[in-house]
Amino acid sequence: MNRFLKGAMILTLAGLIVKVIGALSKVFIARILGGEGIGLYQMAYPIYQIIVAIAASGVPVAISIMIADKLANKDMRGVRRIFKTSFVILFFVGLVFSLALYGTAQAMVDSGMVTDPRALLAIQALAPGLFIVTMLACFRGYFQGFQYMVPTGVSQIFEQTFRVTTMVVLAYLLIDRGLDWAAAGATFATLPGVLAGFVVLLFFYGRQAAIRKDLEGQQKQAALVESTGSILKRLALLAVPVSLANIVLPLVTAIDLYIVPQSLINTGYYMKEATTQYGYLAGMATSLVGLPVILTQSLASSLVPAISESYSLQQLSSVRGRAQSAMKVASLFTI
Repeated sequence: MNRFLKGAMILTLAGLIVKVIGALSKVFIARILGGEGIGLYQMAYPIYQIIVAIAASGVPVAISIMIADKLANKDMRGVRRIFKTSFVILFFVGLVFSLALYGTAQAMVDSGMVTDPRALLAIQALAPGLFIVTMLACFRGYFQGFQYMVPTGVSQIFEQTFRVTTMVVLAYLLIDRGLDWAAAGATFATLPGVLAGFVVLLFFYGRQAAIRKDLEGQQKQAALVESTGSILKRLALLAVPVSLANIVLPLVTAIDLYIVPQSLINTGYYMKEATTQYGYLAGMATSLVGLPVILTQSLASSLVPAISESYSLQQLSSVRGRAQSAMKVASLFTI
């Protein structure tokens, strides 16, 4: 089996496990929060998804391309420089977005963008997770550049497990304080989730020390040292288009967040009823939409660094072969 197909299968298996865990959690969280509580949760979470799409969704792809290119040319110094530069930048990006989300949450409610004021706590509770998620994306891009998909897959499973467990526990413990607090506890669960995923990736990074040392011994001495400005320029050029593509679905969800509850209120529903109906739509029904894309997303994550490696070595027949294999598998699965 091609190495990139093996990587795609690993990510697909991890994605299926993550979806199963998520589906089980919805049973418990629906019993605790009900449709109204889930509506509050879903009023906050799309905002988080949009910010993650802007700040972090294109980063793993960009870093994996850049690192695969350096590895193909036996430039381990370049790999190390790309990773360190990206990590520092994403540390500050995560910090800025985290503070911005917390600081603007009240304005979102006051402006009517979020129709139910009780969602304020749930929005603010998402802010700490944003600080970690950008650095998490940096590590995933690093390992994907090595075409080593096990760390990404394992970290996704740990992230989902800790997020779901914390979500159910906090929602249950806080429900007596009100639905707004219970929904906030559910959204705050993103923090322990991404922290767990981050710790897993740090573990794999530590285990890879011997491999890095071996690759440094094969360093191509003639390799050019890339400036920080050049790395940032390439990172932006590669990451921004992917982020713009990934923002579409969360943006549509955010538009629904404004249109659906408001339309229900305009047709005669009370705010609580509108929030409940929105919870059934966004938190239960549309969750099924994400199932078919697990394999195609996994193929994309695995295929990009594989093609980057082949292109750097001018192995154009390998580029075509890998792309054709991916299209065949994706077509078979989607049909």
